[in-house]
Amino acid sequence: MSSVFRIRLMFEWGGGSLWCGNEAALKKFDVGPVEEKLPLNNAMLERLNALSQWHDTALNWEYPPDPGPWTTDEYEKFEAEALTFLSELQAELGPEFEVVYEPS
Repeated sequence: MSSVFRIRLMFEWGGGSLWCGNEAALKKFDVGPVEEKLPLNNAMLERLNALSQWHDTALNWEYPPDPGPWTTDEYEKFEAEALTFLSELQAELGPEFEVVYEPS
């Protein structure tokens, strides 16, 4: 078993953005969203929350099966920000962690 904690950056509608991605992470952090269980500073948690709230604006909440309100440009901007955040998150957590991004 790997001693590296794999964390998945995966935005869920209505909250939860960081999830365990391997047995080592599950044993240490348990199931469900783990952002509050990780050694992250407040600025990173605030950025993550802002990204999660931005992500939620992509859904048509009135009727989710219909297309959401985002343009192609908005999707591209979000993905660029998510990837920037991914590299900053990896740097913040350090070598004991492997962070992977799983786009919606």
